[in-house]
Amino acid sequence: MKLTRLLIIALMAAGAGLPARAAKAKVTASIDSTVVEMGSLAHITINVADPAKSGTMVNLPEPTFDGEAFDVVEVSGDTTEAGYQYNVTIQAFYPGMATIPPFLYAVGNDTARSNVLALKVLPVSLDSMPIGQDSLPTINPMESVVNPPRRWYDFLPDQLWWVAIALALCVALGCGIYMYRMYRKTGSILPRVVKPVDPYELAMRQLNQLRERRLAESGNEREYYTTLVDILRTYLQGRFSINAMEMSSTQILDSLRNNPDTRDNRERISQILEIADFVKFAKVRPLPDDNVKAFNNTLYFVESTKPVPPAPEEATKGKTVKKK
Repeated sequence: MKLTRLLIIALMAAGAGLPARAAKAKVTASIDSTVVEMGSLAHITINVADPAKSGTMVNLPEPTFDGEAFDVVEVSGDTTEAGYQYNVTIQAFYPGMATIPPFLYAVGNDTARSNVLALKVLPVSLDSMPIGQDSLPTINPMESVVNPPRRWYDFLPDQLWWVAIALALCVALGCGIYMYRMYRKTGSILPRVVKPVDPYELAMRQLNQLRERRLAESGNEREYYTTLVDILRTYLQGRFSINAMEMSSTQILDSLRNNPDTRDNRERISQILEIADFVKFAKVRPLPDDNVKAFNNTLYFVESTKPVPPAPEEATKGKTVKKK
């Protein structure tokens, strides 16, 4: 008795030390309809329960059936949480009771089989078929779904055309009213072309206006330097295409350094911007001489960089002088 107990304990200990065998996969197959008519389609769904996804289908994606009872139309597959799912579309052409053999799924040395499916194929009524030259019914293949060609305007609703016509009429009416008012105002339907203002003339006019306002003498140094720097920024943008209105003082000085036409006046501009920053941000009260110096530096910069008119020789260069 003791020997038998010891043998049982030894066998249980040996079995406990063996690795656990993986669970076998399971394959199930289903069909959407068990009765179809000749030439109709039937859809088979195959579900493989194998979370490890360690196996492969043996007879997919090209399934083989006994005999020639079916034609395989399409095979597709995808992974799921439980394993795999395959979809097989078949077409039957022979009436009678047909059997779909099991689908095989191999995992190592083991093979899982699905259940067997049965499909009943009904014959087509011959009364509704046209008769051929040999006095036999003409069986035509099953037609697929026809997708006629469509253009982009086929997808637009019919009401949208009326909305588009109404918008076009509103635009035409608005254009007509605008041209009428333009003609009443200017005598022409074309907009008046505004001649661009010369940057030098604009800067000189603004500097004269600033001098006449006498802001620094009346104690409005902040407004005085804000206006002076705006005049300088506008001139730099119009004369040298420097986007000074959107730049800081450091960026303006860097742009002046890179431009050969403004490089010599960089120190003057630096003094103007430095005093202006102190007045606007640090609220420093500059001396009257500093105000005059900033104005004169700006005036000198505008005068020294104004466009030079072409020489008489260059203006007449390339022109042909007619002889009397």
